[in-house]
Amino acid sequence: MFVAVFKYDPPNANATGFPHSVYLFPNYWSFIKCDFRKAKRIADPSEGAGEGFEFVLKKMQTYYFGCGEYKGIHCKTGNMKFAVMPLKHWRF
Repeated sequence: MFVAVFKYDPPNANATGFPHSVYLFPNYWSFIKCDFRKAKRIADPSEGAGEGFEFVLKKMQTYYFGCGEYKGIHCKTGNMKFAVMPLKHWRF
């Protein structure tokens, strides 16, 4: 079992930046296009504060993530989107 931890600033009334959220894309093409129609929201803007939000990677597959706030602007500019592939650790 692998865990991805997402940490980001919580929404703040005095902040000039955008809030963030985490979406899990269903496939590579929705990730490339930042198409959130079938993506699953796994973390709200407030969940990345403090120790962050943990997401368990249960399968040995590629997971595609992106920020979906403000119609996915961070994803579309390439600033907040990434893929994760858990790798098995071999002990010799």
